[in-house]
Parts: sequence; C-alpha cells; structure tokens
Amino acid sequence: PAERRRDALEHAAAVKGNVFAEIAKMALGRWDKVDVDLIQRTIDDINRRADCSDFYLVGLLGMMLRFWDEPDFPGELRMPLEACVLNFRYWMDEPGEDAMCFWSENHQILFHTCAVLAGQIYPEASFTNTGETGRWHQEKGERMALSWLRKRAAGGFREWDSNTYFEEDVLALSHLADLAEDADVADMAAIVLDKLFFTMGVNSFKGAFGSTHGRSYSPFLQSARLEPTSGMARLMWGLGNFNDRILGVVSLACARSYELPPILAAIATDQPEELWHREQHAGVMEQWCDLDEGPWAINKVTYKTPDFMLSSVQDYNPGGAGYQQHIWQATLGPDAVVFVTHPPCVGEDGSHRPNFWHGNVVLPRVAQWKDVLVAVHNFAPDDWMGFTHAYFPAHAFDEHVLRDGWAFARKGDGYVAITAAQGIEQTTRGLPAYKELRSHGRQNTWLCMLGRAVLDGSFTDFQDKILALDVDLTPQRVVTQTLRGQEIAFGWEGPLLVDGAEQPLAGFPHYDGPYTSVPLNAETMDILYGEDALRLHLV
Repeated sequence: PAERRRDALEHAAAVKGNVFAEIAKMALGRWDKVDVDLIQRTIDDINRRADCSDFYLVGLLGMMLRFWDEPDFPGELRMPLEACVLNFRYWMDEPGEDAMCFWSENHQILFHTCAVLAGQIYPEASFTNTGETGRWHQEKGERMALSWLRKRAAGGFREWDSNTYFEEDVLALSHLADLAEDADVADMAAIVLDKLFFTMGVNSFKGAFGSTHGRSYSPFLQSARLEPTSGMARLMWGLGNFNDRILGVVSLACARSYELPPILAAIATDQPEELWHREQHAGVMEQWCDLDEGPWAINKVTYKTPDFMLSSVQDYNPGGAGYQQHIWQATLGPDAVVFVTHPPCVGEDGSHRPNFWHGNVVLPRVAQWKDVLVAVHNFAPDDWMGFTHAYFPAHAFDEHVLRDGWAFARKGDGYVAITAAQGIEQTTRGLPAYKELRSHGRQNTWLCMLGRAVLDGSFTDFQDKILALDVDLTPQRVVTQTLRGQEIAFGWEGPLLVDGAEQPLAGFPHYDGPYTSVPLNAETMDILYGEDALRLHLV
C-alpha cells in the first residue's frame, strides 16, 4: 500500500550512515537533505572492492536508473558513479584480487544483479576492468541470474529462512523484478520474491520470523524487533517493525513494478488454530558458483497456533560441524523466544561463526512432532566449553519459574517448558544472567514442550500437567508422554516414533501444509487461502 511505502521511506530516510537512507530521501523528493559525501564514501568503498560492495552497488545502480534524469540529482556524483560502475569486478572469473565474497547464495544473485543493471545503463561502453562492453556484462549477468533464479524456484534456498540474508536476496530480487529489461529475468525474480514472502509468512509468528534459519546472527535471534526481515514484513503485510536494517525495505518501497499478491499478505497475517507445515529445500551445488559440488537438502517443520510457534530443521547433519545454522526455536513473542545451542566461546560478535548464541560447534540431532521437540547433543570429551545452553530470557516472559528440573514460562496465553537430561541451571551472573539455562555434559538431551491456556488451563495447571507426564530422559534418548496423549521416542540413533509409528524426518515435499502441497522441481505452485488462489509458474 502507498501509505506503508511512504512510512517505510520516511523511517529509512532517518537512519544515519547508510547510503540507502540517501536513496530513500531521493524517492521522497528531499534532494536538499541528500548527503552527497556519504554517497561518495560508499563509492570509494566499492572502488576498494571491500566486502559487501555488491550490496551497495545494487542500491547505487537502482538509484541511477530511477533518479539520474532528475534535475536535482547531484552533478558532482555523475562522473564518480560512472567510473565506479565501469571498473567494478562483477564476478570471480574477472580480473582482480580483493576482499569481496562471491560464493554464498545471497552474494551470487547480488553480483548478477549488478552486472545486469550496469550493462543496461552503459550497454556500449567499455568496462575498464574486463575490456568488455556493458551489453556483454548484461547478457552474462542475465544468464547467471536466470540459473540462480531457476534453482531457487525449483528447490528453494540453501540459506533457508535466513532472517539475515533474505534481506540481501530481496535487495537483488526487487531490483531485478522492477528494473531488468529482460522479461524472463524480471518475471522469474518476481516469482521467487512471491515464493520467499510465502515462506516468510508461513514461518512467522505475529511478525516475528521465528523459523529455523540456514544462517543468522545473535542479535536477530534474541529479538525479532532487530531482524533484517522485520521491516520487510511491516512493509509487505503490516506486522513486524521498521529498524535500522533498511536495504530490503528501501528496495521494495522503490520497486513500483512489484506488488505482493494479496493472498500472501492474508496468509502471513492468518492466525490458524493449528498449523502443521513441512518443507524440503534441496538442489545441487556447482563448482563454478558454489565452490563445492554435489546434492544438498534440508527438511524442516513448523507448528503454529495463535499463542506460539515451534520450528526446526529435522535430523540435520547431526555430529557435523556447525556454522550459523539456527536449528530450532520456540516463539511466544518478538523477544520471548527459546532455543538451545552448543557454543564455542563466550563472544557474541558476528565474526565468531558459531558464537555464544548463534550456531553450534557440533550440530545436534533434532526431531519435532507438533508442539514437542527433542534435541540430542553429542560432542567430543575435550570440547572447549563442555556445555549446551538454552536461551531463556526471563525479562521477556510474563511469568517464569524453575521447578523440579524444568524451566517454565508464560507469554500471554502461550506456555513453554524445557528440561535437559543433565539438569539445568539458570545463570545469574555476567552478560547471560537470567537469559541462560546451562547444562553441562558432552552428551545431553533437551526436551521442549509448548502449551496454550485454551487447552492446558492456567500456567500452574500447565506446569502440573508437564510434571505429571511419564518422561524417561537420558543423555542420548527420550521416551515421553505428551500433553496431547501421545508417546514420543527419539534419540541420537533410530527413528522418531509417535505412538510406536515411525515418522519421516526427510523426503518431505517442497511445501506441504494447509495452503499448498507441491513437490520439489514442480512446474507450478498453487497457493490456496479461503476462496482465493495464486498459481506461481516456477519454470
């Protein structure tokens, strides 16, 4: 909606030290407020080919295509912008050695977008770094962009549900959907955007993108208010909040050719009484762009009610080395979240991957059945830290209590209970005070259950019901009753059993839930909500 677009641009224009704030000012017509020096410093950084130059060059190219002919466009920027665009290194096979990262999923499409847009602006010019024409760069970028887009359309994202890097994906996709001259590129970018926003909406809880994430960072896990995806959700469907992560927000607000289908906004704001949604994202890595080869796949589930959401990636490479994967999370509010990790250090800065709160040194084995989750950890005896820990922010809950080896919390009418085979202890000193439940031991099983007032009575009733369950919890396996009258068994080895019946942990459809059911590599994807329907042509 026009009103939310303007709100987004107004907010972004007030952000300090970000070139996308200057783009927002241009979009608002506030030329007298544009910080030319900041734009020049951004150009200088790109000329040095600093890491993430591709992020900012996409923004500058979009700025040039949209505002270059405006009479108030700063004349002193014209020559520096042209020189910057003509001398950039648009892919790893072009001349130059620098600090830029090309190989990750989000960087790939950003570099391809840069090549497409730069070639459109200067089709006949000779690009000084390669000696090739702009048209050559455009056609190369279009080929590579279409390859990337078709992979995402067919099988989804390796950086699945990333509350960080979905912003960079949207930065690229929105520019292609709005500005690419090639109709196939523009149309496919819009389709992948639709698919990305469907994924975000289904796996969000009241504006909090509380899904499992292929990559994330500590601040965005501890508060959904800080997520780079939050402002995009606010702009697209009115939930979430604007913050200082504005690359995706400004790009979407300026992209007049892309409109979110109303059915996707309706799904994102839907509060079903019960949603059970499964996904598989999969594909094949190629050496030329991924620096690796071979198939990859992840299988994930999300269970959502009006009072909470629980999401996890199932049986994902247990025992393998972790990076920034966020394996599971229970979400009761934007700050009221619970998850468990195996940390390598006490540092929380983003240069540690993993760090104290994001990622795991050794990946756990996780299975979820609706409102119950089991996470089994198994790492080496000489592990540096020697413990796993739950993020359990007491300040974010309406009530919390530690009782008989369990930690319980309430937010609104949603409840969460968590325990560990090796016991839990609430940290009361230092930076993680009253945010951490620590459990020592290289082998450990964590058990998390969620509940609702409408099903489980008062908060005290919920605690009593949990404590009355028959739970056999050991460091490598659990057999437990659930609040819903079922028995769940799961461990480091063996299947997930629900009432003795094996439940699949892999081989899911691409999407399978109340709104759609579609296999991997499908030609079309039909999304249904009420009497409305949307068909995405994925090929």
